[in-house]
Order: sequence, then structure tokens, then C-alpha cells
Amino acid sequence: MAVEKISLALGPEDVLRAKQEKYPDRDLKLLESVVDEDKFMLLDKSNQKTVFGSGLNYVTQHEIGQPSWDGYYEFRYFTLDTKQRKILESIMQRWENDYDIPVGLKYSLVLHVPHKNLQYLMLNVWQSDIDFFDWNTSSDNKINQFNYNENSQPYISHFVLAPEKKEE
Repeated sequence: MAVEKISLALGPEDVLRAKQEKYPDRDLKLLESVVDEDKFMLLDKSNQKTVFGSGLNYVTQHEIGQPSWDGYYEFRYFTLDTKQRKILESIMQRWENDYDIPVGLKYSLVLHVPHKNLQYLMLNVWQSDIDFFDWNTSSDNKINQFNYNENSQPYISHFVLAPEKKEE
């Protein structure tokens, strides 16, 4: 099934695990930051109405590859003007046609905020962190030209699937 929309929630691990347990039919993915062991995110890819109060709701503009939720997660936030949107469309068309897809990229979603068409989130699932870092530092990375708000570069956060809760 195609992923039409994504909802995200940030918060303490125990709160997000409780939400995950409350909605087992949604297959919510609990993610843990790779740079901050106390930072967690819950990802809902069910295409259903959100159960989160966070307001972090996105609709899919592009989906590349087969859905794969096991790997190294890159969340790349950027804002685009009209000219940049056309450049992004061109890049995504090449990826969708299996041309220029980065090595190690398993799955990619380009998402945007409804009613805020300038704000984008690219969710990439990589085979490994090395694949991501190789691509991100490569001159072949055409996505790096897009920045976030007034920053000179995109805002990128990194996550992995959180391990199962250990029984005490």
C-alpha cells in the first residue's frame, strides 16, 4: 500500500511506547535519535487520521522504492520557493525512474505540510549510516542545495528503530 500521509510525535520514550501499545493495528514505529539517547519519535504511516496532538502531519508528494522501515532514518527538513520546487521535481522524477538513486537508499518519501506548500520533509531510510554519510557528503547529492528557512543548509535529524523495551 502506498503511503499517502505520515504523522509524527516527539516525546518521552514511555509516553510514546504507551501510544504505540494503545494502537497496535497501526504498526507505529518508535524511533530513537542516534545523537541524543533521550530523544524519541513515533512515526504513523497508517494513512489514517492522526492520533497525535503534535500537529506534525505531512502528505506524500513522492514515494521512491518499496516501503522499508528497517534501517538508518534521515529526516531532512527544507523550505522551497517556486523555482526550487521545480528543481526538486526534476530530481525526484529521476529517482522515480530508477536513475540517479543514491547507493544504499532503501526507501524515500518527499512530504509536505498541507496548506504550507513551502515546507518539506524528506524521509529517507538507508541501508546504513555509512551509506547516508557517503551520499550526504558527495557532490552528486543534489538535495543539499535546499536549505531550511533562513539557514544555509537543511535541518537533518537521524534516527534508528528503538530497541524493544527490556522487561525489568
